[in-house]
Order: sequence, then C-alpha cells, then structure tokens
Amino acid sequence: METVRIALPRPRRRSLHLGLAVVTVTLGLIALFVLPGAYAHSTSSGRTATTVLAGIWLPTAFYVLNRAAGTTTLTPEGMRLRTAVSRRLIPWRTVTRIEAERRTGRGGRCWYVVRAHLVKGRPVVLPGALSEHQQDEAFRAAVRTIDQYRARHAPPAGAPLTSPAGPRSA
Repeated sequence: METVRIALPRPRRRSLHLGLAVVTVTLGLIALFVLPGAYAHSTSSGRTATTVLAGIWLPTAFYVLNRAAGTTTLTPEGMRLRTAVSRRLIPWRTVTRIEAERRTGRGGRCWYVVRAHLVKGRPVVLPGALSEHQQDEAFRAAVRTIDQYRARHAPPAGAPLTSPAGPRSA
C-alpha cells in the first residue's frame, strides 16, 4: 500500500495564514500607534498593554501556524505526524482505535479533529485532519483512510498490543 498524506487543503492553509497576518498587522498597528497615544499623559507606560497584546498574540499565532503546517502521513509502518515544531512516528501496533471528535470553542463554534487512541497514554490529535463540519466528505474520507490503514497494518487479533518504548528496566 502506498504512502498517503493527510493535510489541510491549500486554500484552507492560505486562509489561516492570511487571518494570522491580518491579526498580526492589526495588533502591531495598535501597539505602535494607539497605545503610545493612550499612555502619553499617564504615569504608566504602554509596556503593560503591549505585553498583554503579545501574550494574547503569541499563543494564537503558534496555534494557527501549527494547525496550518501539520500533516499526517500514513505508511505501512505507522503514522508520521509532522507539525511546525515536532515530528513523531506512531507505529500501528500501538494504535487501539481512531475516532473523529467534536470540539467546541468559547463562542459555541465547533470543529472536528481525528484522534488516535494509543495503548499507553492519552489520545493523540492527528495534524492535518481537521474540519468545521463532520459531514465534510474530505474529512470523512480521511477518517476512513486512517482506519483502513490501521485495520490493514495492525497486529493480528491474538497478538498483544505494545508500546513503542517496550518494557522499562528498573
């Protein structure tokens, strides 16, 4: 079976990058022009407000870049997860199941991600498999493809599932 790459479509990645650029420019303009004028006649400087803006912007920028750059590559050995800051191989023998999970933000907006449940440890959200609608055909196809790979390359029914680290020595 060939290698399959799952990632956000190029137009969706571009829109995430564009949204990040707009937010960055807006916050930069506020920090450069609005905050100095607002704090010109006070005893405190605009550094506190600028620090707060940076504290909001940095995690948001990291999240958007990590989501936009993330991919999951399916191989016979396992899933290769790639984000902007990490690389990881999850062997098929360590995956117990694949599921689509609904997530909800503070404003009530929801989106769907794909999670791989591992033998040991918490579930792992797969980068590149993200949708705003569960009925999105590309998203559903990605979930089916990942599950088919897992079923095809998982150990036989009687074989024990193992963690990649193996037994630890005391």
